[in-house]
Amino acid sequence: MHLGRLLRLPPTARRAGWNLLDQVISAGTNAALSFIVANSVDETSFGGFAVAFTVFSLAIGLSRAFSTSPLAIRFSDVPEGDYRAAAGAAVGTAVTMGLIGSVLALVGAALVDGVAGQSLLALAVVLPGLLAQDAWRYVFIAAGRPAAAVVNDGAWAVVQIAAVVALVTAGASSVALLIVAWGVSAAAAALLGVRQGRSWPHVRRARSWLRDHRDLTGYVAAEFATLQFLQQGALLVIATIGSLATIGALRGAQVLLGPVAILAVAAFGFAVPELSRQRRRFNRRQWLVWSGSMSLVVALLGLTWGLFFLLAPDVVGETLLGSTWPGTQTVLVPGIVQSFSAALGVGFASALYAMDRAPLTMIVHVPQATLMFLLGVGGAVLHGAQGAAWGFAAAFTVVLPIWGFLVVREAGRTVERFAREAAEESAESA
Repeated sequence: MHLGRLLRLPPTARRAGWNLLDQVISAGTNAALSFIVANSVDETSFGGFAVAFTVFSLAIGLSRAFSTSPLAIRFSDVPEGDYRAAAGAAVGTAVTMGLIGSVLALVGAALVDGVAGQSLLALAVVLPGLLAQDAWRYVFIAAGRPAAAVVNDGAWAVVQIAAVVALVTAGASSVALLIVAWGVSAAAAALLGVRQGRSWPHVRRARSWLRDHRDLTGYVAAEFATLQFLQQGALLVIATIGSLATIGALRGAQVLLGPVAILAVAAFGFAVPELSRQRRRFNRRQWLVWSGSMSLVVALLGLTWGLFFLLAPDVVGETLLGSTWPGTQTVLVPGIVQSFSAALGVGFASALYAMDRAPLTMIVHVPQATLMFLLGVGGAVLHGAQGAAWGFAAAFTVVLPIWGFLVVREAGRTVERFAREAAEESAESA
């Protein structure tokens, strides 16, 4: 009975459900690794892992900007053969980005001693496979096949859990070995993606892919670099001026609030290709209602999740994060504020991307990124991890009015532009 009801859901609703499930699985594998590392090593080693994970976060964001963002915005409604060719070029670009990132990680490993250097060395070995697997899941989502992304991420999760549990059971639970198991399992899932997508990654087409879409990817990459490089750069600076325990506490809060990010990323990843298919038919009111409602729903769900950890007994945090929990507990409130404010911007950002107005999001992210770095590092100098967390929260909150203004303005302009194009096409055909 329940299955029958599910099958009768509109196609858009089914795709939204599969998309959310995929994001849960994908982010869940990363969170599971963080939990296992936190419970298997000491506080300093977890901080070293956080350094490598920060580098991975930078690499995967740049890879998405250059490789898969044009698929969602410009290839969501093309014929299957054209899309398959574009997918091969996009995944090939992701592999290329992974190889470049591996070289940079090797340089970092040579410059950093101890567990942080070992973690970077392990990341350098597996980074191309990690980025290839991530590209395949976005290929399937942009094509309107999120169920295929669920299969791929599910396979990654099963292989990863088996490998990591085997290592921990055998007593070989060093951070570097756990990262290798994480990355090798992703590479196996990437090979499955080749079969699912019926296309090999075309590394040789990376240059032409970047050239053909530089008008879009340049802005998307600059946006990511402005926001994420300063955010993650702030974490690295905080680790330098403070301690690995400080960045470990901040990373612990990110892990606990990870499901909020899961929901936000799932909503954004689903909305951009879906709205890109509908943008010629939306009126101004539909743009505003859709983006505002989505932002509010994601933010309220995220707030509920954060309040659970804030009110839950300490044993919950201790079970999940081990010795990292006491430090994480001190930054949980500002982490919830940051998560709530960030979620409020999701609907507005996805609407602007779907309008093919990605360059305008720089108007929000430049001041936000600058404030994140200045307030985060400044807060860390004055009040340690708690000061840094409040600085990050303030940066996300003060830019919210800019999001609303841009969507209101661009919704009207987008409707007028497509109405004008339709009138011109009608006149030409007459």
